[in-house]
Amino acid sequence: MLNMRKRILSIIVFFSVCFSMSLTCFTQEQGITQGAAATAAEAGLIGDLNGDGSIDALDNSLMKQVLLGTITDLPVQDDLYAADLDGDGQISALDLSLMKQYLLGLIAKFPKNPQPSTPTVIMPLGDSITDGLVVPGGYRIKLWKSITDNGQKVDFVGSLSNGPAELGDKNHEGHSGWRIDQLDTNINSWMTTYKPKIVLLHIGTNDVAQNTDLANAPARLGTLIDKICAKLPAGGKLYVATIVPLGMGDLNNKVKDYNSKIPGIVQSKVSQGKPVYMVDMYSALTTADLADGVHPNRTGYDKMADVWYKAISNDLSK
Repeated sequence: MLNMRKRILSIIVFFSVCFSMSLTCFTQEQGITQGAAATAAEAGLIGDLNGDGSIDALDNSLMKQVLLGTITDLPVQDDLYAADLDGDGQISALDLSLMKQYLLGLIAKFPKNPQPSTPTVIMPLGDSITDGLVVPGGYRIKLWKSITDNGQKVDFVGSLSNGPAELGDKNHEGHSGWRIDQLDTNINSWMTTYKPKIVLLHIGTNDVAQNTDLANAPARLGTLIDKICAKLPAGGKLYVATIVPLGMGDLNNKVKDYNSKIPGIVQSKVSQGKPVYMVDMYSALTTADLADGVHPNRTGYDKMADVWYKAISNDLSK
């Protein structure tokens, strides 16, 4: 075994020179991406690039060929990232170095096998403001962009879908004209179907606008919160927003009164051990951010997106 390692070492020295001259060219021309979902850990022994059950000189040769661009497919593994030995999402000189060290007996194992991340499943839940009336897609446009621009993964879910091309995931549960009680009627089914890890709830505007039993609107909100929390998976979270301003003075006073009850509702749920968090959306917008006195304009929706993203950014997958 020692003699074999010495022979391999002489080969490695030669190929290292080739590698140093060719890596830049290879990177530009081959364009290996990070889109693969499987890892070497899932396919078999990490470092076993040909899938024969052992890590040997052939695997080292395959690694060199991958890095030099001589081959783009490994013989058995479905994923080129079986060659990503350090789990950083790239095939680089460090991976070749790790292979050399293993074959020379300098290390006994590779770094911890990387685990593929899965998108954070988010349900945007509410009324036409979640749907994005006036600006189709609403706050979801910038929220999705903020998430993906930061290298985080998200899956918006819901039975509805709308928005422009720039919105990469159009699903949601924003039902135009709906009140708290209407969401309450359907929430168990939606939660069971889509299993969101995070729920973004902005509801109550139509309770105010339709003057529907406002005295009991906070209690209805509390019941809805309970139903959502009961269906959240382990580690799931519910973010409850105060609703945005309305452009009509008398209605906006009712908005303020409704919003004033939300902190107490949320705190009572937190005291019960429920994963509920309040988001102050009302203070983020002014009536100048409304397109029609009810629904935000693009600037207003973007402000909503910023508030949501700040609240959930630490909960998202990368």
